[in-house]
Amino acid sequence: MLFRLFIVISLFFLTNHLNAQNKLLLCTEYDQNGNYKGAYDEWRIGKGGNFMYLFYESSTPINDTVFVMIYKTFNRKDTSLMEYDHYYLVPDVSKKFAVNKYIFTKSGKYKISVYDRNNKQIAQPYVADISLIESDYSDEHFVDTWYYKTSEIKFYESVVNDSMIGKNTVFNYKTSNNNVILRIEQQNKQPFKTRHFYCKIYSADNCHELIGTDTYYIDENWHWTYVSVNINQKGKFIVELYNDDDVFINSAQLEIR
Repeated sequence: MLFRLFIVISLFFLTNHLNAQNKLLLCTEYDQNGNYKGAYDEWRIGKGGNFMYLFYESSTPINDTVFVMIYKTFNRKDTSLMEYDHYYLVPDVSKKFAVNKYIFTKSGKYKISVYDRNNKQIAQPYVADISLIESDYSDEHFVDTWYYKTSEIKFYESVVNDSMIGKNTVFNYKTSNNNVILRIEQQNKQPFKTRHFYCKIYSADNCHELIGTDTYYIDENWHWTYVSVNINQKGKFIVELYNDDDVFINSAQLEIR
């Protein structure tokens, strides 16, 4: 029994050691000998997209195409990685490395994994942060969720002459009026570039159940404003804001007790 356990543990560490020797990365170029250049974990792309080479280097001969799974985040507040795409890497004649171009068109955090034909992972996943070149946001109508990365949401009891009163994340339930003031600001002073906020209110207690929605007209040149959010029940809630194009802006949690 102990001998069998030793064999299992040895195989486990041997497999992981081999996987550690294999290498997966993104780079800007490579040569016929498998020497690569421009390998980074953070990238900037244009809004039309840019290609990189996904490069896999193996410690053992690569006898078949390599299957690639790509996962990514879809907004900056939710760190969940979801399936995004898949494709293949083509082995070089030397069988020492496999490579293929891939065009990245979306911002986000990516995790890329490679597998052999038996669906066995053959290298440690590669993780990269890809964002847009800042100058691309100069387009009057172009935004993505990362455009709002400096936005900040705060909640208040009320507002008097544009002054916020009673900042908090926990508010008492009222039978007549359960309006909470939501203040949002772009800390970098960039305009919202939208004529509406679409507000979605979810329960934080009950499997992200949608409680209600509302729409607010704003000036697209504003970089801060406030709106009145009505929540007529007790509990913990998540408030999410989106722009005219259903692009996620930001979210925050509060409680009514």
